[in-house]
Amino acid sequence: MTIPFFSRFAQKLSPSLRETATAAGALSKHIAPYNPDGLIGKRGYGIYDQMQTDAQVQACLTIKKLAVLSHGWEIHPASSDSRDVEVAGFVRHALVEMNGSILNVLYNALDALAKGFSVMEINYCVLESGEHKGRVGLASIKSKDPSTFSFDMDEYLNVRNLVRASNALTKDDPLPPGKFVIYSHMPRYESPYGTSDLRAAYKHYWSKDILTRFMNLYLEKHGSPTAKGSYKRGAPKQAQEELLRVLEKIQQQSAIVIPEDVQVELLEAGRAGESGYLQAIEWHDKQISRAILCQTLMTDEGARVGSYALAKVHLDVLKMCLHKLKRDLEEAVMREQVIKRLVDYNFTVAAYPTFALGPLEDADVVQLADVVEKLVSGQIIRPDEGWIRGYLGLPTNNNNDKGE
Repeated sequence: MTIPFFSRFAQKLSPSLRETATAAGALSKHIAPYNPDGLIGKRGYGIYDQMQTDAQVQACLTIKKLAVLSHGWEIHPASSDSRDVEVAGFVRHALVEMNGSILNVLYNALDALAKGFSVMEINYCVLESGEHKGRVGLASIKSKDPSTFSFDMDEYLNVRNLVRASNALTKDDPLPPGKFVIYSHMPRYESPYGTSDLRAAYKHYWSKDILTRFMNLYLEKHGSPTAKGSYKRGAPKQAQEELLRVLEKIQQQSAIVIPEDVQVELLEAGRAGESGYLQAIEWHDKQISRAILCQTLMTDEGARVGSYALAKVHLDVLKMCLHKLKRDLEEAVMREQVIKRLVDYNFTVAAYPTFALGPLEDADVVQLADVVEKLVSGQIIRPDEGWIRGYLGLPTNNNNDKGE
């Protein structure tokens, strides 16, 4: 085969191996260390804690968190090779034997749904007994308050260090990100601060809060009838004052005594106005559900009967969101930041085990939504996450994942 003359002098093309486009553009080489969330900038992280006291917000977050954690977890070896099987067995052993439950670790990671990102510290230990004696294991993975952290980043938004939030008089030493599990929820342009689900729900939460206050004032004003007293013209001033005192006591007492020539009646006010408040509050609840769950039927009261096709569409939309969340926990949290580090401390391998959460089933998602919504709409107790954990077979905060 004859090689063309000019091809003999052609150079082999090779890709650029460095990142070139800075996140801040040409005008700045530095990235501001603060969270770009404008609401946090104005109100602080406390506003998202406050929003989670709202029943609808709490119910939606609870559904989204527990729906992906209700079927346990598994560790799969990279291949059927005996070495890969051994590595997977060690990882499984380390996750089961550490203090606390790995499902609780993942539940804490999902604090990023409300805050945009979550931070957890990995505490390692040297195993002192058993077949894995002498290897590096996991003592615990502890959740940290994300409001106390910021990120030291380069111009490409790569995290160099974690920085503890402090006052102007103190400066904490930077913390190595390799010691922590950082989960960024729906990050924009690779920002480690992520995006809070509650950001899109805030204006509806705020409007609902104002409407609820106005409705309470309306009910206070119109909830009880106004007492009206009539006396004959020319009645003495003392008799008029005594009648007024009687009218003021009507709402606190069930019986009164008045003279025969004095008339007392109760004026009922129209109550149609409160339905407008309730309709507006219900609409804002639906928008909160749409912002967090991407649909509304999972948290509807069931007052309206819809078609099966419509319900199926809403369920499919929710499942798409849950599948994305499930993959994030399996890959971005567990495989990349927990399993790979643990394996590298103990083995030299070409491939790593995979972490898998249980499958999402339609019936499970619907059942979970029904349970949580009944707790909220019943207006008897708040959504009790501990109770729901037991109902779905999830471990409590003090249990380990034995035999999962």
